[in-house]
Amino acid sequence: MRPGELSLSNHGVLFLDELAEFIAPVLDGLRQPLEEGVVRVSRARATVAFPAKVLLVAAMNPCPCGEGGPPGACPCSEAMRHRYIRRVSGPLVDRFDLRVPVMRPSVDELMGPPVGESTAAVAARVAAARELAAARGVAANADIDGARLDELAPLEREAAALLRRELEAGRLSGRGLHRVRRVARTLCDLHGGDELISDGHVAVALQLRVQPIAHDSALRV
Repeated sequence: MRPGELSLSNHGVLFLDELAEFIAPVLDGLRQPLEEGVVRVSRARATVAFPAKVLLVAAMNPCPCGEGGPPGACPCSEAMRHRYIRRVSGPLVDRFDLRVPVMRPSVDELMGPPVGESTAAVAARVAAARELAAARGVAANADIDGARLDELAPLEREAAALLRRELEAGRLSGRGLHRVRRVARTLCDLHGGDELISDGHVAVALQLRVQPIAHDSALRV
């Protein structure tokens, strides 16, 4: 038996373009390895476990034609768009911590000067956040064990109340709760690393879990 793409990407990044074009059994086969960090292959004579601790990044269009604009901008009906999005199952999407809609740039953005922070500035902030995670004994906040979240990612009262409302409304799963707290911990670290996580950081982490359905989108777990 040989390792597949997940195991070959162990401790690295695996990028899946056109996610909705993969067949359903392949996509659903990612769910357990992403949760456990291990791929288990069972055959008649042996069972092998391959490591699969990866950063999974995926991208997909909002509809089959790829235009994804307002009504009339592409030939796809609303029903066709929903069927296309549903090719990626809810349990798999629930394992993506960040779901970012990517808008088509305007002509001014394409032709004008670069905007936003430089790569060097962002890299420095990320490096500082990584140092805070290392001080907690993990390589990244995504590796924080659920049992240690109260210790390493404590919440302000307003932040805890916000998460409770999301759980009670059914907009957040138990798995999603832990993932949101880890993302909120990272957001807090990127802004200086206060010990307690605020409701603002939790709110942004929740917004990053909204499933994009109207534009080209990128998913990252």
